[in-house]
Amino acid sequence: MKKTLKRFFAFLFAFAMMFTTLSLPVDAAEDGYLMYLGYGGNNDWAYQFNSPNADNNTGDVVATTAYANPGDTVSISITLPAATDKTWWMAPVLVAEGVTNVDYTINSIKLDGVDVLANVDLAAGDAWWYEATGAYTKDEAIRLAGGFNEWGTKYFAESPVGFTTAEYNITLNAVDTGSAAGGAVASDATFDMFLGYGGNNDWLYQYNSPNADNNTGDVVATTAQAKAGDTVTIGIELPAASDKTWWMAPVLVADGVGTVTNVDYTINSIKVDGVDVLANVDLAAGDAWWYEATGAYTKEQAIRLAGGYNEWGTKYFAEGPANFTKIEYNITLNKVEVGGGGATLSTEEYQAFIAFGGNNDWGIQYYGENNAGNSGDVKATNGVLKNGETTVLSLEFGTAPDYTWFVAPCMVVENVLGIAPETTFDVKVFIDGVEVAADLTAGDMFWAEATGDYTECIRIAGGYNEWGTQYISSPANFKKIEFHITPTIYVQEVVVEETVQAEFDVNGTYHAYLGVQTPTWIFRNQWDDATYGKDSGCFDQVGIVDNASGEWVGLGGTFTDVEITGNGTYTVKLEGYDFSGTYADQAILGADGLFNLLFLSTDLPLNDACVVSNVTLKMDGKEIATQATPFLDPDKAATQNILFANIWNNEIEALPYYAAPTNSIEITFTVSGFAKDAVVAEPEVETPVESEPVVDTPVESEPADAPAEEPADDAGINWLPIIVVAAVVVVAAVVAGVVVSKKKKAN
Repeated sequence: MKKTLKRFFAFLFAFAMMFTTLSLPVDAAEDGYLMYLGYGGNNDWAYQFNSPNADNNTGDVVATTAYANPGDTVSISITLPAATDKTWWMAPVLVAEGVTNVDYTINSIKLDGVDVLANVDLAAGDAWWYEATGAYTKDEAIRLAGGFNEWGTKYFAESPVGFTTAEYNITLNAVDTGSAAGGAVASDATFDMFLGYGGNNDWLYQYNSPNADNNTGDVVATTAQAKAGDTVTIGIELPAASDKTWWMAPVLVADGVGTVTNVDYTINSIKVDGVDVLANVDLAAGDAWWYEATGAYTKEQAIRLAGGYNEWGTKYFAEGPANFTKIEYNITLNKVEVGGGGATLSTEEYQAFIAFGGNNDWGIQYYGENNAGNSGDVKATNGVLKNGETTVLSLEFGTAPDYTWFVAPCMVVENVLGIAPETTFDVKVFIDGVEVAADLTAGDMFWAEATGDYTECIRIAGGYNEWGTQYISSPANFKKIEFHITPTIYVQEVVVEETVQAEFDVNGTYHAYLGVQTPTWIFRNQWDDATYGKDSGCFDQVGIVDNASGEWVGLGGTFTDVEITGNGTYTVKLEGYDFSGTYADQAILGADGLFNLLFLSTDLPLNDACVVSNVTLKMDGKEIATQATPFLDPDKAATQNILFANIWNNEIEALPYYAAPTNSIEITFTVSGFAKDAVVAEPEVETPVESEPVVDTPVESEPADAPAEEPADDAGINWLPIIVVAAVVVVAAVVAGVVVSKKKKAN
C-alpha cells in the first residue's frame, strides 16, 4: 500500500523522482556494513544524495558515510552548499542483504549542530525496512527510523528546513541475517505467465490478467505455463494501434507454491510488431522481480518481472511504447526458489464444515455445529481434514434454497498464522450428485476469516460469495451440496511481534473524525494529515484537489466530529453530501459504486487499556456493517484508525452491498478503559413563567397616511455568495491494472 500511495501522490502533485536501482554488489571491501544518510531536498529538488555511486545525486551535496559492525557507533551526515527550503525525504540507510532484524540506537540527530532527537518520534513508523535507495535495490538497502518522507512516514512532525548540515549518530547493536530454518528450495511447480498491459490515452486497452473483470478493448493475449528450464512466449495483440502505453509488465503467477524468494530468468527477445527491441530496453533500470497485485491476482500471488514500463514507476523502456498492435516477450524461466525451509507438513487433524447463507430472505444459514445463528432445515455432514486424505463435507436441505448468498468450506485451527502459505487444497464440488466446474484460480487458495463461533478459521477455495470471490456460480434450487477436499497442509512457527504501547491518559480528552475518499478523489483525510488535516482549513467539508492549480476546492457536506471524554458510545457523521451523482462527468463512486477509503480517524492511542469496540457503519440511516473488534489501519503506528474500506488493503473484509449514500454516513463506536464514564449533558428544562393577567387595552389606530416602518439593517443578514467553480478538470490517478468491483475486493 505504501508504495502505491507514494506513486499516486507523486503523480497527483507532479513531483517526479526516479531512483536508479542498478544492481551493485553490496560492498564488503571495508570492515562492516556501509551506512549513509540519503536525502532529497529543496523545492526544485536541487539537493539529492541518494547513495554513494548513484548517478542521480545532484547539488554538490557532501556526504559522510561510515562502515559499522555490531557494537560500533558511527556518524553519518550530509552537508548542503546552502540552507534547504524543503526536505522531501531523508533517511539513514544501512546496506545489507538477507537481514531478518536490525537493532540499533540513534544517539543524536543534529541539524546545524543542534540536537533535535527529543522532537523526533522514532515510534511513528517501522524501525527498519527494505526499500530501493539510489544505486541499491530493495534487497540491499535498509532504511532506518528517524527520517522524513513527504509521501510516507514522518518521524519529524514537519519537513526539516533552514539547515545546511544534518548528522545522525547511531550505535549498531546487532544485525541478524539468514534463518535457522534453512534457505530457499527450488520449485518444480508449473507457473502461469502473461503480459499485463494498460494503454491508449483513454485507457481503452487493458489486459490486467486472465479472468480479470476489468479487461477492456478486445485485447488478445498469449499466455503460457512454464516450469524451471522452459522457454515460453507471452504477449498481447490490440485491435488497433495504441497511442500510449501507461503500463506493461511480464507477470509470473506464484500461487499455491509458498512464498517465492528468488526468480532467475532470461529475457531472450522483446518484439514490437515483430521487431526485436531488447537492445534498447534497460533491464537493470529497476528490480529484477517483485510482488505486486495485478488484475485478478493479489500481491501474494503476482510477481512482475523486469523489462516493462510504468508511467508512474520504473521505465525499462525509455518511453512508453506507442503506435503498435503487437508485443511479444520470449522468456526462459531458469529457476524459482520458494520458502525459507521453515514450513513442515502438519500431522494434525482439523475440524471442518461448510458455512452457508441462502434464500432470498436469508432463511437458511449454517455456521458450524450448534451455532446460534443457524436457521432453516439443514442436515450437515462435518468432518476432519488431514494431509493426503480426502474428506467429504456436505449440507442437505429440507427445502431447496432459491438463492445462495455465500457457501464456503471451512477449517478450524488453533492459530491461523500457523498455517503456512505453502498449504494447498484439491477441491471438487458436487451439487445433487453432479460435479460442477470450480475455478480454484479465481481467488486465494485459502484465507483467514472468522466464521460463526470460530475466530481462528480458514476458508478454503471452491465456494461462492455474492460480494467476494466466486469459484462457482451461485447454486439455486438444489437439495445437497458436497465438497471433496484433499489437503496438503504446511505449518510454520508463529512469531509474535511485541506491540509498542502508546501512552494513554485515562483522564484525558481525545477526538474522533470520519474520513472518506472516492474513486474521483473527493476526500477528507485523517485528522493528522500534514497537508489536509484538521489544522489545514480543508477539514470542515469534503473537497478535491484541482489538478490544474493544485489547490483544494471545497464541495460541501457537514461533518460532526466528537470529543471523547470517557467511557461511552459516540457517533461521527457526514451529512448533506450526495455521493450518488457525478463530478466532472464521472460517477463520484466510480462505475462500481465503491469508496476507495472509508474510515474512523482518532487520536486514541494504540494501547491495550484503551478499547474501541462495536464499530457500526450506517449510510442514509441504514446499517451496512459492524465490527465487534475493529480493523485497525496497519499503517498507523501510534493511534487507532479504524478501516471499513481501503482498496489498497486486501485483508479488509469487503462491505456488503450498499447504495451510494445520498445524504448521510455515520460511524458509531464504543470506547472503554477511561477512569470515568462520559458525562451526558442533561436536556435543559424551561421553568414555567406565571402569566400576567390579560388586560384589554384599547389600541389607537394609526393615521391612514402614517409613514412606513424603516427597513431592517442588512448587517444582520449573512449573505453567502454563490461560488461557481468552472471547468475544473480532475485527472484521476490510475493505479495500473486496478479497478474495483463491488463483488470483489481490489486485487
